[in-house]
Formats: sequence, structure tokens, C-alpha cells
Amino acid sequence: MNREFIKKMILAKKYEKEAFMSLLSPEMAGHVQVIEKEVKGMIFDLAKEWACDLSSAANATENDENDQVKKVTIS
Repeated sequence: MNREFIKKMILAKKYEKEAFMSLLSPEMAGHVQVIEKEVKGMIFDLAKEWACDLSSAANATENDENDQVKKVTIS
């Protein structure tokens, strides 16, 4: 994507957020900001857990590939 387009979209979302917050009372806007911080924290934690799971899965796959294959006879 074009960098300029991305910058303009981010700016547009910033203005959209400011417009939404201006419709709320100051008390309600404070609550929305707290909720926003908590959701951002949850998303960060989920992303961190997901990255750790992917890392451990990749390590497990590497360990499996390094193991010797054993012949099994079925009679």
C-alpha cells in the first residue's frame, strides 16, 4: 500500500475518535478511555501469548525433525 494513503487513514481514524469523544460527556469520555486502555492491554497480552505459542510450536517441530525415525513392524 501507499505510505501516504496509510498516513491519511490513520489521521482520519484519529479525527473520527475525537469526534466520537466530543459527543460524550467528560465523565463518559473518561470511562471510554479506560476501556480503550484495557482493551489495548488485552490485545497486547493475546499477541504475546500467540507469539510464544508459535515459538514453542516451531521449536517442537524442529525437535521432532531431529529425532530418529524408528521402523515399526505390524504383524
